[in-house]
Amino acid sequence: MSKNILKKIVLLAVTSIGLYFSGHDLITMLSRLATIKSFSEALTVMTFFTCLFPFLFLSLSLFRGALKTLISLLKLTSQMIQTAIF
Repeated sequence: MSKNILKKIVLLAVTSIGLYFSGHDLITMLSRLATIKSFSEALTVMTFFTCLFPFLFLSLSLFRGALKTLISLLKLTSQMIQTAIF
């Protein structure tokens, strides 16, 4: 596993943890139909959106890489089968 992929996985884990906790606080804040009343609630909203977009970009990047690897593996397997048959 390359260092780049490892860094992406670590960043994905950090952003997912941030999303989990800030999202949980955001849901409880929205469930009581409250507006943002304090600085800590504003930080919760900012943390949620700060973690959301890197999480989306990193997960799409890792998914695209995994999909490319799977497609190349399927092509290689197909070529090996064709070589074995003929």
